[in-house]
Amino acid sequence: RQVASLPRDQLPDAVRTQLAAGIAEYLAAQTFNAERPEAQVNIGGLYADLSRWGEAEAAYRTALRLQPDFLPAYLNLAQLLSDRGRETEAEGLLLSGLERQPRAAALSHALGLSLVRQQRLDEALPRLADAASQGPDEGRYAYVYAVALQSAGRLDEALRVLDQAAARHPQDTEILLALTTFHRDAGHRAEALGYARKLQALAPGNATADALVRELKP
Repeated sequence: RQVASLPRDQLPDAVRTQLAAGIAEYLAAQTFNAERPEAQVNIGGLYADLSRWGEAEAAYRTALRLQPDFLPAYLNLAQLLSDRGRETEAEGLLLSGLERQPRAAALSHALGLSLVRQQRLDEALPRLADAASQGPDEGRYAYVYAVALQSAGRLDEALRVLDQAAARHPQDTEILLALTTFHRDAGHRAEALGYARKLQALAPGNATADALVRELKP
C-alpha cells in the first residue's frame, strides 16, 4: 500500500514487475476474505491508491452491504466521494451513518468537515462540537472545532475549547500552536508566550516555536 501509487513511468522495468506482482498478491489475499467488510475496505483503499475510483467505490459499498454499521467504510467512501467532487453525496452518506451510529465522533467530525468544504459553517459547528464532546480522547477533533469557532468570530469560545483540550492533551503541538496564535491575535501576549514556551520545550529546534517565542518576549 505504501508504494502502490508510485508513478509507473518513473520506475525501472524490474521494479514495475515486482510492484505489479505485490499488488496482485495483496488483492488475492484480501479477496480470499472478501466476505468480511475489513477486506473490502482494504481492497477499496488499494484501488483508491491506484486511482481506480469506480472499483474503490464499489468495494466500499460492498463493505457497507456486508455490515451496514462498519465505520471505516463510511469514512473511506465519504472521503473518496469528496475527493471526486461529489460533496453532496458524501454529506448524505455521513448522515446515513449517523442515523445508525449517532454517537460516532468520527462521523460527526467528517460531516462537519464536509459542511465546512461546502461553506456552510453555521451548520458545521454543531457537528464539530458533537465530535469534540463525543471523542475527547482525540485531540484533533477539539482542534478543528476551535479553528472553526475562530473562523466564525467566536474567539473566546475557541480559546475555551483549546484550553480544555490542552489539559487533556498537554503534548499536542497542534493544540499548543493554536493556543499561542489565538492568544497572540487576541492581544494576550503573556498567555501566548507561555504556550509558545511549552511548544518550544516539546519541539526543541522547531523554527516556528522559536520564532513565536522571539516575537512574544517582552
